[in-house]
Amino acid sequence: MTPQIRLQPNGDGSYDLLLEYSRWDAEFAKGFDFRQYWRHPSKSLAHRVRQAAAGVKIRSVKVLLSGVLVATLAFSAFTTALAASDKYTMGYLYTGTDKQQVEYVNQTGDSLDVVSPSYFDIAQDGSLTLNTPSSYFVEQMHQSGRKVVPFLSNHWNRTAGINALKDVETLSTQIAQYVEQYNLDGVNVDIENVTHNQRSQYTQLVRLLREKIPEHKEVSVAVAANPNGWTEGWHGSYDYAALAQYADHLMIMTYDEHYEGGDAGPVASIGFVEQSIQYALRYTTPDKIVIGVPFYGRVWGVDNTRIQGQGVSIKTIQKILNQCPSTVTYDTASQSVKAEFTVRQGDSFSVGGGISLTPGNYVVWYENHDSYEEKLALIEKYNLKGAGAWALGQEDVTIWDHYENWVDGEGSGTGSGGSQTPSNPAGFYEVKQGDTLWKIAQEQLGDGNRYREIMELNGLTSTEIYPGDLLRLPGQTEETPSTPDTSPSYREYTVQRGDTLWKIAQSQLGDGSRYREIMTLNGLSSDVLTPGQVLRIPSGSGGGSSNPSNPSTPSNPTPTYREYTVQRGDSLWKIAQSQLGSGSRYREIVSLNNLKSETVYPGQVLRLPK
Repeated sequence: MTPQIRLQPNGDGSYDLLLEYSRWDAEFAKGFDFRQYWRHPSKSLAHRVRQAAAGVKIRSVKVLLSGVLVATLAFSAFTTALAASDKYTMGYLYTGTDKQQVEYVNQTGDSLDVVSPSYFDIAQDGSLTLNTPSSYFVEQMHQSGRKVVPFLSNHWNRTAGINALKDVETLSTQIAQYVEQYNLDGVNVDIENVTHNQRSQYTQLVRLLREKIPEHKEVSVAVAANPNGWTEGWHGSYDYAALAQYADHLMIMTYDEHYEGGDAGPVASIGFVEQSIQYALRYTTPDKIVIGVPFYGRVWGVDNTRIQGQGVSIKTIQKILNQCPSTVTYDTASQSVKAEFTVRQGDSFSVGGGISLTPGNYVVWYENHDSYEEKLALIEKYNLKGAGAWALGQEDVTIWDHYENWVDGEGSGTGSGGSQTPSNPAGFYEVKQGDTLWKIAQEQLGDGNRYREIMELNGLTSTEIYPGDLLRLPGQTEETPSTPDTSPSYREYTVQRGDTLWKIAQSQLGDGSRYREIMTLNGLSSDVLTPGQVLRIPSGSGGGSSNPSNPSTPSNPTPTYREYTVQRGDSLWKIAQSQLGSGSRYREIVSLNNLKSETVYPGQVLRLPK
C-alpha cells in the first residue's frame, strides 16, 4: 500500500506528518493488520518519511484510512519504530568500474544502507595502498541516501597482514585522513589469515580507528565465522569481545564452510550459520552482530581434481545450469542447493580467475531464494543488527524484490523450492525492482502513456515508486473508474492559507458541493489541505477564479510544459543546465512538479518549462 505523505502546519512552526491511505487501501486493509504495517514500516516508506520530514519540526504522525483518522503517534515514537524496523544492510563491491558499481547498487532498490568498495589495500610490506575513491561513485551513493564505508584488506596475504599490524598507529592515521579527505563514511576492517599472535595488535588497530574517525562514522570489522570455537590460527586473531567494544559491529563471514581445496559441500549450511551466531553471542550483544550472505557458490570436478571448490557467482551458476544437462536438488538439512551437471564436448564456461570449466561432470553448491530466506530469518530469531553481502554484481537480481522482507523476518515464501507468493488482491499490482510507472502501464494496461491514470487513481504526486508498493490499476474491478481521456481536462490551483475544499469548489467551480470532484481528480482520501499544495480543478466548469495565480483555462489546454525522463547520474541542477540552459533554474522544475525534495530517480518523468 502506498500512502500519500503530506505535512500539515500546526501554527506554531511545527507540523504533523500525515500518512493518507485511499479507500482502495481501506478495502484491502479489511484482511490486513494495518497498524502493524505502519508501526513496522518498510524501508521504502521509511525513506519517503525521512525525505518529507527533512529540515522540518514534526510533532506527530497521523494515519488516515479513507479519510478517517485511525492512529496518532508522537514523531519521536514513530522514528523509534523506524529505527527498530530498519535492519542494517550492506553490500561489498569488489569488481567493476565506478559506473558499473553504481548500476550494481541501483539494482538493489532500497535494500541497502551501506556499500563497501575496495579502496584500502595492504601491500606486501604492510604499507597502505589507496585505490583512489571515485568522487562520482561517492556522490551518487550519498544522493541516494547510502553510506560509503570502504573495506581495508590484505586479500588473504598473511605476510602483508602481519606487517601492517606491526605499525597500527601509522595505518590508523592514514585511513582516518583518507576517510575525511574523500568524504567517506568510515571503514570496514577486513584483514584475514593472520594468526592468534596478532590478536592484540588487531584489537589495537580497531581501537585507534575508533578514536581517530568521527563517532558518527562507521568502524566495523569483518571476522571469521567460528562455530567450533577455535582459538589458534586465523580464527584466533579475532578477539570478539574486545573488537565489539570498539567497533560498531562485527560482520561475521558466515560462508566458506566448505572452501577451495576442501571437500564438496554447502558454502553456508543453516547449522554453520546458526552455530556461528551462537558463538558470537557468548562474547557480545545481538546489536553488534551482522551476518554475511554469499552471492556465490563453489564448484567441484567429479572426474578429476583440477576444479576443487572454485568460487563462482550465482549469475554464472544460473547460466551454466540453463545450458547444461543438470539435476538440481534442495538439501533441506543444510538449507542449501546442490546441482550436478555435465559440460558437453565443445562447451566451456569461464568461472573467473582465468579458470574455465571444460567438458566433464561437476557438482556445485550455492544459494537460492529459499536458502537465503531461511538463513536471513536468523536475524529476526536472534534480534541481530542485520546482514552484509559478498559481493554485489554476482547475485540473482530477483532476490532484491524480497531481500528487505527476509532481513526483517517477514518471510515471503517466494523461493523455488517453497510455497509460492500469495497473489495480490484483485485490481492491485505490487511494484517490482526496476519498475517505473511507464513500464507498469505498458505491461499491465498495454500503453505506457496511461501511467497518469495510475498516478491519479493512487493519489501520487510524483512518479517516484518503490519495490513493494501496492498500486491500484484502472479497469480491474467494478469500482474502478472508467479510463479517462488522456488529454488534459483540468487546470491547476495552488492552495492558499485558509482554503478548504468546499471554499475552493465554491470559488473555482461555482458550487461548494462539488468538492468531491476535486478529491476524486486528485486522489485525495481526506479534506486536509496544505498551503502551497497544487490541486487539479475540473475544466469546462462554472465559477470564476478568485486565485490570480490560477487563471481559468480552456477545457483542453495546451500543456505549458514538456516531459523529460530522468537518466542515471542526473540531478535537478544538471537537468536544468542541459535542458533549460541554466542550472539555477532547477527551482522551476521543483515548483512545476510539486517536488518535496531535490532527489530524483532514473525513469522518473519530470515536467520541464517550455
